Amino acid sequence: MSSESVSSRANDASKKIYIFRHGETDWNKAGRMQGHADIPLNQTGRDQALELQKYFAQAPVDVFLSSDLKRAKETADIARGNLKVPHVIDPRQRETNLGQAEGLTREEIEQNIGKDALENWTSSDPILWDYRFPNGESKHEHMVRVRDSLIDFLSKTPHQRIGFCSHGGSMRRLIHGLRPDLKDAVVVHNCMLYEFCYEPSKGLWIDKVEPVSMTCRE
Repeated sequence: MSSESVSSRANDASKKIYIFRHGETDWNKAGRMQGHADIPLNQTGRDQALELQKYFAQAPVDVFLSSDLKRAKETADIARGNLKVPHVIDPRQRETNLGQAEGLTREEIEQNIGKDALENWTSSDPILWDYRFPNGESKHEHMVRVRDSLIDFLSKTPHQRIGFCSHGGSMRRLIHGLRPDLKDAVVVHNCMLYEFCYEPSKGLWIDKVEPVSMTCRE
């Protein structure tokens, strides 16, 4: 059997994706919207990532994936620990481009953008999926970007167990995109971990919308 055939069969296998949010940053602590701003982890965030390292030491994966933002890259690197597995960095997995809301607190968003702006942004109502902050991405555009880039990665990698360090907004968009029946907000604390599944014939899905790991819950 050719190496190409073996690779193709590996790519066709079902995959488990352990998706987790990055650790805390100073902007998280201050309640500032981060978006594409490249804010590093603080010490609490690094400690949270060490808890994930313990989790993956007991439940190892074959590869780690993250965005190119420091908070995601560092969390994935810490979570990887002593596992001798690759870490793939994909800029397409960045958090939402928040436009004029980037760097602002909730109060500042209300003052500078509008009283209903944050409520519209955090709502899971499908009617508001096209909402965006000025000069930013819409929630739907963000969901499509992270979903399609994740599926692109999964369709090509031979690895079957993937640790994926993502962002709070990205995880919420993915979960609501995969489960449009959900009406309530999805809880995504720093370093909280959920499990997704993928098969080429079925695509990407999530069965239970509940955290797999609660070790880093606030």
